[in-house]
Amino acid sequence: MVDLKDSRVKEVLEGMHEAMQRMLKRGGKPKEEYILENRIMGAICANYEHGPTRCADMVNDKYGYNLCADEIIQIFRNLKIANPAERKKIWQWAESVAALFVEALSGKKEAFEKLEKRRKETPAFNGKRHESQERIAAIMIYRKNPKLDIYHDIDNLYMLGNTFSKYYFYDIVDVISEVYGFPQSHENKKKVQTAKPEKQMSYEQALKRIGQLEDRLERTNTMLSDLQDEFAQQLEAGKIKELADFFAKLNSEKYGCILDELLVVKKGVDELRKNNFELPIEINGLLIMVKKLIQFVRDSHIEPIMKINAIKDVVAADVEFCNYDGTPFAGPDEIKKVRVVSPGWIYKDKEIQISRPKVKEEE
Repeated sequence: MVDLKDSRVKEVLEGMHEAMQRMLKRGGKPKEEYILENRIMGAICANYEHGPTRCADMVNDKYGYNLCADEIIQIFRNLKIANPAERKKIWQWAESVAALFVEALSGKKEAFEKLEKRRKETPAFNGKRHESQERIAAIMIYRKNPKLDIYHDIDNLYMLGNTFSKYYFYDIVDVISEVYGFPQSHENKKKVQTAKPEKQMSYEQALKRIGQLEDRLERTNTMLSDLQDEFAQQLEAGKIKELADFFAKLNSEKYGCILDELLVVKKGVDELRKNNFELPIEINGLLIMVKKLIQFVRDSHIEPIMKINAIKDVVAADVEFCNYDGTPFAGPDEIKKVRVVSPGWIYKDKEIQISRPKVKEEE
């Protein structure tokens, strides 16, 4: 249990708030995208066993969104946390980091040393650091210990993306080190006295202050480099989103579900030719245009999810992410026969769903 009345605990919390204020000044105007992502991450902190549907319900209830499970899945993919087992592993790591952080905040040196080791771990399966793991750890600290948020910084934290969240997490660990005099893991960091500066600094205090400023400058330079990389990733993600939005609009009911119709026309023409039906020469130009459109869709790596007009035996879970037209399922094990009315479409390279499959119950 953290004693919020302890002078050094108060000093740490004040230092954490100052670090947040620095990030907010550097961060500029907050993005709604970051706020939504962070709120979803916060919801997972409550229970990392929750799937997309439960997560959508929690965020909708708390913040007034109208998100569906499909939208949560897409955000999971964007954040590279779509794999449930990997997501659980990352959040378990963040939970252990948050627990050690709270112990270290109370002045426990052994906990701080464990924290320094644990925060360098790579909880994801691929052996690489997950790009959002410090962001998740920072959110976990506040979600698991709301009493620490005496400055109401959780809402400010939700405005930060990966880079600013990562360096905020680094800063708040440094605050604990500076307040209690714990040695930090920086290679060039020296163990120094922690006496508060008086009106005139001693030689040791001046060295400590210079070291802190040098570390802060080095970290700022690294952060700027990371921000450039993050900006490049956002530009690429923006292009992908524009492509996905274009094909989603192309297959909307407003424009006659053009992608679906291309498949229907192609199947119909193939059937006629299979039966040796001679097509009128007047429609050859139209057929060439259809062929070129289909080629354009394929070259853009847009592919159908299901086979149109296919007949399938399904249970309720199988149509959870489809537009289902039929009578309600009596239970999770009831089997119904459905026909695929619209195959649904996906951008294969990034696993981005363009439109949901539509299935209709067959009598």
